[in-house]
Amino acid sequence: MILRSVPELVWALVFVRVVGLGPTAGVLAIALTYSGMLGKVYGDILDSGEAHATTSLMRNGCGRGQAFFFALLPQNAQELTSYTVYRWECALRSSAVLGFVGAGGLGQLMDSSMKMFNGSEVATILLVFVALVWLADRLSAGLRKALS
Repeated sequence: MILRSVPELVWALVFVRVVGLGPTAGVLAIALTYSGMLGKVYGDILDSGEAHATTSLMRNGCGRGQAFFFALLPQNAQELTSYTVYRWECALRSSAVLGFVGAGGLGQLMDSSMKMFNGSEVATILLVFVALVWLADRLSAGLRKALS
């Protein structure tokens, strides 16, 4: 709950202070925040799944791990995959914001380009963000199709 409570911007400021300016601070900030979010959502998705197959396997002698990997996980794989790729897409957008506070990445490059009034470079960086979000969308669709 602590990981989800503190916004990634605050984590970024903490990590900039600890590890200095650069992408490491941004990656750590996003990783902490999103791992807390993913853990909560994964738990909710798996709890709300149909328990019949899992229960049947466990009644017939399978262990918890086997029931998880052969019943619960395949049943919820599409939803877990979709949400994972969606959160990755959100992390891409968050990385732009974190770059403005010195946490590195494309956001920091965009900030410096904007300060130097280099419009063509800013436009190129924005196009890269659009391409990354489009790629995440295509990846999500492809993975969901493969899992169905």
